[in-house]
Amino acid sequence: MEDRLAALEQRIARLERQAEMPHDERLDAPRSSSALELAQQFRERATENGAAGTVAYQGAVHVNGLEYTWAGEHEVDDLMAADWTHTAAVLEAMGSPPRLALLGRLVGGTCTSAELQETLGGENSTGHLYHHLRELQRAGLITQRRRGAYEMYPQAVIPLLAILAAALDLRPGDPVAGTSPDLGPGDPGTITAGPAQP
Repeated sequence: MEDRLAALEQRIARLERQAEMPHDERLDAPRSSSALELAQQFRERATENGAAGTVAYQGAVHVNGLEYTWAGEHEVDDLMAADWTHTAAVLEAMGSPPRLALLGRLVGGTCTSAELQETLGGENSTGHLYHHLRELQRAGLITQRRRGAYEMYPQAVIPLLAILAAALDLRPGDPVAGTSPDLGPGDPGTITAGPAQP
């Protein structure tokens, strides 16, 4: 309990120091010129702390006059210990081409039911549209702000796009998928499996 209290006090002190800093100096995240450098920093941190590691995602999106900026970071131990019930529901809600098409359209801003019906094309009925919209609402990805108008929750945009980007990297049978620049054994960007390298 004392360790947790001390850790909490340290976090509060760090946040208070950041609040006093000029805005452009507040970022506590590692300043990295590439995602590979950030992965290397995560690897070093995991090695130093004896932790399982860290998974992070981030993005800045500008589309149709809207701006979304988001970053998320999770310790692997926390992810593995989490209750994945809601996670499975979100992935299931996203797991169909029509729903992904609707989400893709909503990334660009609020859409009416008629606009969303156009996105699905003539093959789907209005009943199918509302079924898909209800599932996306139930998963916490979209909302209906007014009758017949839907939009994505802003905090869902970057995570959605990160999930799509990760899924693209998992395409079976694609020699490019799941690869990254070969920087040598143990370097970030190299896909390795087996015992951790010191």
